[in-house]
Amino acid sequence: MKKKIFLFSLCVVLIATCILCGTTGIIRNDSQSQPKTQTADSAATENPASPSTGNSLTLKVGETEIVQLSAKKAKSVVKWTSSDSKIVTVDDGGRVDALKEGTALVSAISKDKSKSEFQITVTKSTAKKQNSYSTCITANLDKLENNKRNKAKNLYAIKVNRTANCVTVYTYDEKGKYTVPVRAMVCSTGLNNATITGNYTIGIKTEWLFLVGDVFGRYISGISGDYLFHSVPYYTLNEQDLEVEEFNKLGEQASQGCVRLAVSDAKWIYDNCPTGTAVNIYDDVETAGPLGKPDTIKITDFTNKWDPTDSNKKCPYAKATPIISGANDCTIKTGGNFYALAGVTAVDTCGNDISSEIKVVGNVVTTRKGKYKVTYSVTDVLKRTSSVTITVTVQ
Repeated sequence: MKKKIFLFSLCVVLIATCILCGTTGIIRNDSQSQPKTQTADSAATENPASPSTGNSLTLKVGETEIVQLSAKKAKSVVKWTSSDSKIVTVDDGGRVDALKEGTALVSAISKDKSKSEFQITVTKSTAKKQNSYSTCITANLDKLENNKRNKAKNLYAIKVNRTANCVTVYTYDEKGKYTVPVRAMVCSTGLNNATITGNYTIGIKTEWLFLVGDVFGRYISGISGDYLFHSVPYYTLNEQDLEVEEFNKLGEQASQGCVRLAVSDAKWIYDNCPTGTAVNIYDDVETAGPLGKPDTIKITDFTNKWDPTDSNKKCPYAKATPIISGANDCTIKTGGNFYALAGVTAVDTCGNDISSEIKVVGNVVTTRKGKYKVTYSVTDVLKRTSSVTITVTVQ
């Protein structure tokens, strides 16, 4: 993936950034190995659309924005102020952080003591907590909620793309047809196309079941005969005894015919798709499904035999988050260079390198003394986010 990076420059750029939900306006740098030098002369060339109008700006609690000034005005700024630092703070680079609901004035004070004022209105955050266990992709949740209130028929139908190893769950449309995709999950179907194809309905349900190969599956939902939805196998009837090697095969054919899922996804089908739910298993080599195929997460610690998607509080992964390393406060001399990503790395919940997913927001003016906030954030495929904010002091 391309590294996502902000350029830090004297030309202050208006960039809409929501640290909590991970959405940002970005400058892209195709080189992982060559850090971009941020100096007073390296101006940003790619700006997202700004939500501001004139000198007013609306942010949600938790969002960050860099206030836009002309290059000429930016060079003359000597100080930034906020009229109410409990509502918004502003650093020496014009980075505004929204802290709580309300309205405040942010001012850029120039050498001639003139001011450029910006009215910042902070509203309640509408960001919803993402599913923090499954790697699934979700969509059309408004339609799904409406159907849940209706309760006129089975809420879901399931389609399994055998060749793509992807499960897509649908809810029904206005005509009662199951055409609205709401959830996609990565799976493992049978080796050498051992999984059956055709139309079936979910039958038996059981939390644990002894399987072929002297192993055990969790959260069983029957498809037809010995063909089942279930978790990646466990060596014993113990949630701490997962076949780790088999978990790391999710996304490719691996089973003896059943449809294997991460335990969170197997449990979702077990909990939400009752007996009688329609199941269609088919082949499509071109398209995994309308929502695409989710990414997988790999276990790196083979001594830890928990499924990392298990929500059990005893699971060591249950409260784990990505880790960002190498982002530390630093001091540079006026006119020096600041390399935003030099030495900064990140790993996901299971310890896989996701440094290429790091997002950075801040505005370090290397030609002007001051303190500048820089935030590094990263989100892994379990939708768990970590962030680190440092202070860069220019003196």
